[in-house]
Amino acid sequence: MTCSFAPSLLILATLIALVLPQLGLCVATLTHSEGQENFDTSLSIPTLTHDYDVFVSFRGKDTRTNFKAYLLAAFDRKRIRAYRDDVDLRRGAEIGPELLKAIETSRIAVVVFSKNYATSSWCLDELVKIMECKRLLNQSVIPIFYEVSQSVVLEQKETFAEALLNGPIDKVNNWRTALKEAANLEGFHLEPERPETDFIEEIVETIWNILYVESPTSTMPRCRQNDAPGQYSSLIIPQKSLAERTHLFFFPKKKKKRGSSPFLS
Repeated sequence: MTCSFAPSLLILATLIALVLPQLGLCVATLTHSEGQENFDTSLSIPTLTHDYDVFVSFRGKDTRTNFKAYLLAAFDRKRIRAYRDDVDLRRGAEIGPELLKAIETSRIAVVVFSKNYATSSWCLDELVKIMECKRLLNQSVIPIFYEVSQSVVLEQKETFAEALLNGPIDKVNNWRTALKEAANLEGFHLEPERPETDFIEEIVETIWNILYVESPTSTMPRCRQNDAPGQYSSLIIPQKSLAERTHLFFFPKKKKKRGSSPFLS
């Protein structure tokens, strides 16, 4: 009786030996196909990378050898990588595309508004690109009002008015919009008689906090614990939120005990 089952067992073993490798091949092929599909899908998702921490937009004739130079030196001391057109711009490259790419790949854009900023059409084009990156890429933008008031930029007076009157029709509207949007952001203004070194250190500390302390998408400098109103505070509050922020900074919700600071940290 045992012998009668031997041929059947032999045939079954032969079938298993023939079928299992083919089945394993089908399973392996299916698994590879699914893995390949997932891999290709992941490659199609764009990843935003930043080549620089800061891009500084400035008018060369006003600030290149003084304020801008001191600001970049302060960035170096804090190990904040700022784009430098005299170092990072490749020789022989077209200036326009290179600078536009530098703006796109910077985490923060600093706009140094000076008296002659608007007399440069390229500065205004840079500003349009910066505000576009703020909207589309959530780039942080910090305006600095250097020897020019916020109202002059916001309302486009003096040299800003002259530049816009003489500008090309196809660009003027974009320039006006970018100037107004940038001037309405929180920024810094150099107060009369304040040393530039202190002013620059305050700016750099704010940028350092945005880069390494706060969320990378934050555009609001954190109020430092040792700040006090009226003591060379150069932070400008946007007009549209002035009443709200005045309450935030100067009117605590609860009465503090004697000896504690009346200001919010």
